[in-house]
Amino acid sequence: MKNILVVRTDRLGDLVLVTPALGALRRRFPAARITALVHPYAAPLLENHPFVDEIIADKPFFRLLGDIRARNFDASIHFFVDARTSVAVWLAGVPLRIGPASKIWSLFLNRRITQNRSKILRHEADFNLDLLAPLGADAAGAKSLLVVTAEEKKAARRYLFEKFSITDGDALVIIHPGSKGSAKNWPPEKYAELAGKILAESPGAKVLLTGACEELPLLRHIADRMPLKPAMLEEPVPLRLLMALLSLARAVVTNSTGPLHIAAALGVPTVSFFPKLKGCLPERWGPYGEGHIVFQPEGEVCPVCNPSCRRGDCMAEIDIKKVLEAVRKQVEKPRTS
Repeated sequence: MKNILVVRTDRLGDLVLVTPALGALRRRFPAARITALVHPYAAPLLENHPFVDEIIADKPFFRLLGDIRARNFDASIHFFVDARTSVAVWLAGVPLRIGPASKIWSLFLNRRITQNRSKILRHEADFNLDLLAPLGADAAGAKSLLVVTAEEKKAARRYLFEKFSITDGDALVIIHPGSKGSAKNWPPEKYAELAGKILAESPGAKVLLTGACEELPLLRHIADRMPLKPAMLEEPVPLRLLMALLSLARAVVTNSTGPLHIAAALGVPTVSFFPKLKGCLPERWGPYGEGHIVFQPEGEVCPVCNPSCRRGDCMAEIDIKKVLEAVRKQVEKPRTS
């Protein structure tokens, strides 16, 4: 294999969880050219990545087909199967087309791997690694990896100081309280209480609230409930700058969302919150790797979340004292960068 296309055109976190497979692929074919086809808004994640030679941002079908044809790929690996990309690689004549057998569009692939992702409880990154079996790639030691350059970190430090007077001497805790709605979140009031306690009880700690533009009302709602005001991103920042900010944190606290996986792939200790919902469990979607702390409500796993459940919002039952202790533990971990 000299020229390989990997395809994952959905969310940020999903793309991060492909990076262990990218590492295994690079180890199997060290001289191969690896191209990643990704969603345009997620493309910056893979900039400066040691396992990726080229990034193709998804585009209108016939332009995409032309791009794939022009590169003469030996194989494509579809970590996410959709109509456009599976048909495009088929029409482009890519000889080996690998992917899960779970979608109708998998018919356009010629090496379909049965996985039953919705029925078997394994991590998403491990399912991704399984797709490399036809190529003989070894999954041992695979881990998530993103890269932030020294210049990007320097720019992030300057941004933190100029905007919020935060320096390297401060114990920066980034709290990202929103998500794209794929899972139930820890309540805003709990985030406000946690952030307030961090600022009040941890000398030298600084809290930065982050979120997408549409989450600004949520950030303000949390800040308004705090006697000591945190720093807060009130303007959109490029994804690479957000990555650099996350890389400088001593700990990142968030729900099941893209920034959680970005932080984990950058080697930042995390504290996260997951519901007891069958399709949202941390065994499948949690941070990949060791040393991260995950909280869930007590009780059995539910197939769906029932709005009329007698427990109300079970996520609110997660003990704030235990969360605060977990954040302190993560902040105290030694950092190498």
